[in-house]
Amino acid sequence: MRRVSMGGSSLACVPAGAVVWGHMRIVGRDTERARLAFLLDEARGGRGRSIVVRGEPGIGKTALLDHLAEHAQGCTVVRAAGVEFESELALASLSELVGPLLDVARELPARYADVLTDLVPPDDGAAPPVAGGRHAVYAATLALLTAAAARRPLLCLIDDAHWIDDASAAALLFTARRLLADSVLIVFATREVPAFDAPGIETLRLEGLNEEASLQLLARGGNVPILVGARLAALTMGNPLALLELPRVLSLESAESLSELVEPLPTTKLLQRAFAASLVTMSARQRQALLVCAAAGSADLEVVARALEALDLRLAALDEGTVSGLVQITGRAVTFRHPLIRSAVYSGAGPGERWQAHAALAGACTSPKDADRRAWHLACATVGPDEQVAAALAATADRARRHGGIVAQAAALERAAELTGEPVLRARRICAAATIWSAAGALDHSEELLDQAEALAGDDVSARIEVLGDRAYHAVLRGRTGDIFDALVAEAAGAGPEDRLAAGRMLSLAMNAPLARWHVAATLDVCTKVMALTAPDGRPNPVFPKGAVRLALAQVLAGQPAGAELARACVAVCERHVPNGACAELAEVLMYIEDYDLARRMIEHDVAAARAVGDIALLGYGLRRRAQVEVRVGRPLTAYSDALECAGLADAMAQPTTIAASRATLAMVTAVLGRAEDCAAHAEEAMRLCPDDLETEARVRYALGLVALAGGRIADAVPELRRADTVLRAVVEPAVVPVIADLAEALVRAGLTAEARGVLDRLDAAVAATGRRGRRAAALRCRALLARGTAAGSLFTAALEAHRDVDEPLERARTLLCQGQWLRRSRRRQDAHQPLAAALEVFESAEATLWAEQARHELTLLGLRAVPKADRPDLGVLTPQEWRIAWAAAQGRTSREIAAEVLLSIRTVDYHLGNVYRKLGVSSRRALIRQLKPVP
Repeated sequence: MRRVSMGGSSLACVPAGAVVWGHMRIVGRDTERARLAFLLDEARGGRGRSIVVRGEPGIGKTALLDHLAEHAQGCTVVRAAGVEFESELALASLSELVGPLLDVARELPARYADVLTDLVPPDDGAAPPVAGGRHAVYAATLALLTAAAARRPLLCLIDDAHWIDDASAAALLFTARRLLADSVLIVFATREVPAFDAPGIETLRLEGLNEEASLQLLARGGNVPILVGARLAALTMGNPLALLELPRVLSLESAESLSELVEPLPTTKLLQRAFAASLVTMSARQRQALLVCAAAGSADLEVVARALEALDLRLAALDEGTVSGLVQITGRAVTFRHPLIRSAVYSGAGPGERWQAHAALAGACTSPKDADRRAWHLACATVGPDEQVAAALAATADRARRHGGIVAQAAALERAAELTGEPVLRARRICAAATIWSAAGALDHSEELLDQAEALAGDDVSARIEVLGDRAYHAVLRGRTGDIFDALVAEAAGAGPEDRLAAGRMLSLAMNAPLARWHVAATLDVCTKVMALTAPDGRPNPVFPKGAVRLALAQVLAGQPAGAELARACVAVCERHVPNGACAELAEVLMYIEDYDLARRMIEHDVAAARAVGDIALLGYGLRRRAQVEVRVGRPLTAYSDALECAGLADAMAQPTTIAASRATLAMVTAVLGRAEDCAAHAEEAMRLCPDDLETEARVRYALGLVALAGGRIADAVPELRRADTVLRAVVEPAVVPVIADLAEALVRAGLTAEARGVLDRLDAAVAATGRRGRRAAALRCRALLARGTAAGSLFTAALEAHRDVDEPLERARTLLCQGQWLRRSRRRQDAHQPLAAALEVFESAEATLWAEQARHELTLLGLRAVPKADRPDLGVLTPQEWRIAWAAAQGRTSREIAAEVLLSIRTVDYHLGNVYRKLGVSSRRALIRQLKPVP
């Protein structure tokens, strides 16, 4: 430390020292630098990592990223930064990040390479559009980053992550959560704002520098008296950027010069003031040039130059900004030293100046690849209605949809509506925006937009129907279709001939209200009206086959034979229709009427199409239906894999009703597998999300009752099954939620035989009305449980004969178990062994553990000291991800095929398989296949 003379007195001054930015040594942050260095070493060693660095503006996030990049020897480093203006440009930040890696894309499968080329098209924009969606973009991003890392360890730095567009954020976070055995480190830097939420990823929070480090940093600007520096460090709470910039606008001659400042300082505002002070001495033309750069975002320098030229400026107008360090020109880009400088420049300009800048930039965006930027610049330069600009934004929204950028799509549609003059067209665009906002989870904002659209629709019947249809979709997502049920029915009744199809589509959503309450008569009434509007000839409408599918469902629920006929008539029409869930909906009806092979074919149609185009909503819907079918046909392990994937997709969509449906399905599957705790957890989550949905409740209560029955907890099984039965009392079709036979069995085992007979009478009536063979076999099994002597034997024989007519091996095994129990209790021990052993084989093959325990216990009671368990692993030790991979491998899929299906890298799949082998005690795929062989 040295002393200098100031005004005759001697003051201690801070020595010259380290600085934060550029290539100078970073001040402090020893702990944070060590953590990032450790993660980078982990990535170099083949262990993928990700982290989020959070902190207020100016706290040093970018400095840490720069430091990490400078010390990333032996790594490929790619960077992207969010820009506020570009937050509504779908995949802008992802395109910036992956652009330098596109040479790696040539090594990837064509489906990934095409998506990536579409993200970063050539300058002439000649790359053909690729059908994709979120799923496809996620998969391509993961494939590219892990392939690049296979060449050389990869460091991805994303600065100002709170401003990256939603589609980029989703794709990068999706990838970050799946890094495990790949040499990749992804570091996000973001402010402490809700705009960038990254659950499940490590967080590193930056606080202000301590006094010692603050004083070192202040020395960057010259000699600052220690007392003044200490006071400023306290006032700024050690914010590095404030310590560097505030000396430009504050007098630091003595501590008294800071006495009027409030502690702590409003750092962001004072920083903007400091940056704004740098602009005051510039000429109007220089400030205008900086404004163009601020509005340009991360546009190429060529675009900026053309915009400046349109305003009769040249790049030389930026000289003052570069000299003062506000901006720098590197390569093909103009970058600001800090985002707050950009904000200060933009907010300091008048509205007319900003409109001029955006208009110039719109004219400069001449390349097809800049079409979205052009549209948004035009929107920012437009005050009143302008249909050309609105149409350009609508085209931008469509491109965002193709890339899975639902927030960007919704924002573009909403702005397009604001610029639309014609009221009805404006209402339709608002409706379109509201629907997408709903899908993005912004349900409250969506509702506000629909209020606007309804006011604009006025007396236009078509527009009103469209608004109501969107309200119905919104209500379905909230699980509150009943709120607008009457309005939907009334509007459909008043539709004219030209609006009948639209009215029918709208009204078909109304069926969710009575269906959620199991009001079969009301559901049938609505679906009959839908069919009259959409297909008055009674044949499925090729344009809207869902109308006929939903009527078939209602008829089946009501026990009407016409439902099965109509369902089968829908098959060919649905298969020819563009995949939109109609086949999966139809599969549910086919499952109820026990046409399992055809049901599976319908679901495969939608699942395959969804995977091909990356439609995660359709994929989740189809997987849930397929899991339900697989449970019915005795393949709960396959069902579990589908249900897990469905649950993951539902979580990604963040819609309560979708998540609840996936959890209800998992509850059912885990009930059959005998995992009581898992079943209870899934059931609780489903009921929490949709407490008033009786459809969900019936399925959940049935699952809880079934797992209790399988575990011998009869006192728990009876009330759960009773509740499910009560909820379903209006449903004639006994195969929808097959609770009646299980309730009868639980009642018999509880000694409530009179009640059991009453329940079975209802089941017999339902079987007589519908002819369901599987339910007839279950009814005969329960009658046998009630019977005595030889009558019971005859009924068991009849039940087993009935099982031959339907593909339900677990149900048949349950009948064999009951028959074996009866034979043992009748002291026919030798006869009991065969059905019990046959039942045990099926239960163990299906991993139905609780039923298997019952069968094993019965065999033990026959006099055997111990009945050894089948040589099968305890699958409960596997995580859900490990289970999905293990099951896929057991079906003969390669690591590459599994990686494409579960959206992981090949190395990560192999890493998980290694864990699977270790946990299950196997050493090869062949051994794994033997352990997990499916039910014959």
